[in-house]
Amino acid sequence: MYCIGIMRVLLGAPVWYGNRPFRQTVEQLQALGLDYIEFSLDYPLPEGMNEADKDELKGLLADCGLRIAFHSPLDIEVMHPREEIADASMKILRRCMEFSAEFMPLTLYYNLHVHPRVSTYKLREVRAELRRRCASRWRVIASMASEYGIQVCVENDLVPFEWSELLREAILSKELGFSLTFDIGHAIMAELTHTPVLGDEGDDYIRYLQRWVTACGTKILVVHLHDCSLSDKQDHLSIGRGELDFSRIFQLLESTTLKYVVIEVFWRDKMRRELSYEELRRNIAFCKRYIE
Repeated sequence: MYCIGIMRVLLGAPVWYGNRPFRQTVEQLQALGLDYIEFSLDYPLPEGMNEADKDELKGLLADCGLRIAFHSPLDIEVMHPREEIADASMKILRRCMEFSAEFMPLTLYYNLHVHPRVSTYKLREVRAELRRRCASRWRVIASMASEYGIQVCVENDLVPFEWSELLREAILSKELGFSLTFDIGHAIMAELTHTPVLGDEGDDYIRYLQRWVTACGTKILVVHLHDCSLSDKQDHLSIGRGELDFSRIFQLLESTTLKYVVIEVFWRDKMRRELSYEELRRNIAFCKRYIE
């Protein structure tokens, strides 16, 4: 068993608009022994919840003894190089942060993707230009988070470590106060996409993870955990249905400042069959061997 730090790591699972009715979902997750939910604000949320809906969810969480974190919409582009797109995205981000603040003191953190989806991002000179353009936006986001009393966690995307300067600089900045949501599968799949063949040892993925832990381990607050099929290049699989060695992964995480683990499993197996609550229960039991 690996105990990470002196504080028990809280265990959560994602909840999105498709998991309605929320009461049934939240009660089921509480019965499985989870500590919190990571609530995705994809369209039509947050506007799709009126005051009565919000009050019902707040009461439900309180009754179940669960906390809540928030995942920013996937369709916003706060770091996009086109100002018109970035400005519109920042307006939506503010709306979402304001929504998450309404759930205080149950709110744990606000998770945010920042990788701009432009094909030229792989070019060094484009990334350098983006870093110059985006410096002011990082400060606006930090100011917004401070205004609402929210801890912002920036998540690594499906982008190789070498191309992640924009994210790493923001995470490591003491001025901004951001933390890292470290998605295990994203870190691995990003490298496999650009390094198609694993080495003879077959454990290159451990080195991929180690690079992130070495560079940003003191800023890792959240981990998105799931299995991966290295041969099929699939992530978000149920733990044990892929090829990852979780004993080694949890050993790596021991040196970090990890406080929250989201079992971000979407697929039961490599056939992408739907995840059942019973399969999620098995994932939860597995993780609790390491974090309690």
